[in-house]
Amino acid sequence: METLSLLIKPMSSNCNMRCCYCFYNELSEVRSVKNYGAMTCSLLETLVKKALSIPTRQCFIGFQGGEPTLAGLDFYKKLIDLEQKYNRNNVEILHTFQTNGLLVDDEWAEFFIANKFLVGLSIDASKDIHDSLRPDVSLKGTHNRCIKAAQKLRRHGVEFNILSVVTHFLASHPDKVYNFYKRNGFKYVQFIPCLDVIDKDRHSSLFSLDAEIYGSFLCRIFDLWYADYIKGDYFSIRMFDNYIHILAGAPPENCAMRGICSAYALVEADGSVYPCDFYALDEFRLGNISTHCLKEMLCGETAEAFLAPSKYSSPKCTSCEYRQICRGGCRRDREPIIDGMLSLNRYCNAYKMFFQHTLQRMIAIAQVLR
Repeated sequence: METLSLLIKPMSSNCNMRCCYCFYNELSEVRSVKNYGAMTCSLLETLVKKALSIPTRQCFIGFQGGEPTLAGLDFYKKLIDLEQKYNRNNVEILHTFQTNGLLVDDEWAEFFIANKFLVGLSIDASKDIHDSLRPDVSLKGTHNRCIKAAQKLRRHGVEFNILSVVTHFLASHPDKVYNFYKRNGFKYVQFIPCLDVIDKDRHSSLFSLDAEIYGSFLCRIFDLWYADYIKGDYFSIRMFDNYIHILAGAPPENCAMRGICSAYALVEADGSVYPCDFYALDEFRLGNISTHCLKEMLCGETAEAFLAPSKYSSPKCTSCEYRQICRGGCRRDREPIIDGMLSLNRYCNAYKMFFQHTLQRMIAIAQVLR
């Protein structure tokens, strides 16, 4: 293995917010065990020891939830101690941490900067959009507290991205969304299309995203972004960056843009391992870090069965003029599987609209980069 990627849920589906669109809360409802509680330090030690025993050049260790700050700062200080203890192969360890920010204070920020954590902070743009879908456990708005968390991270020099879930409501206000990022000086932004539960009908909720509005949103955001880029006022939107890197001949860093799935280790709080955050379901469980070899789980039959459908695309997809840049998109957006083959991406028309509108401009940027 050249690299190993771990995404750890130390608090399982526990969270101090009640986001209306939380896919992991609904996904965990259909497992035999909804919530695995809190990861113990003993299990964390087993995980770190096994991960760092595999000969790799890099090990990416990410934390997600639920809400990972609920594990407490001492849990992560223990992590650093364990990495120093077991990193006998001098593996480069890179940390990421996705948080809603409610518990982020100066002490957390000092820890992040001291240990070079890249933080993803979830904020759904402006206060009215954010608070309508991201309340706390008392159903009170959280936007002001999230902004304060961003200010603390910035004050301490922590590298952080803003993560925004694109719902129907957010996608209806592209100018407001874009201007919010500019006004607050957020230079690194990721858009995450809202996920419906796998077994439910698409567009089954008020916040579900349809292809037409998503395509219009992406086109307008790109126009605003490109106008600033031409003026030398650039900031990073992960999706655009990845497409431009593809056009410049580089591989995308976003797994959803690679065309074929690759299994990483999603580790739940009890040590259960799954091939993907979106598929932490009983049928895809690869084993448990306490009793199984990490490398064997990622290369075993269950993992291979998970990967297999993404290797085949419908003729409509393979013959598309945008195939080389689109590559079909994330498997999660290509459900259901019919006759062993994934369906067309639910946002296929959105991406066609987007590429038709932006491709020549992205090619021009890629030529400069090249």
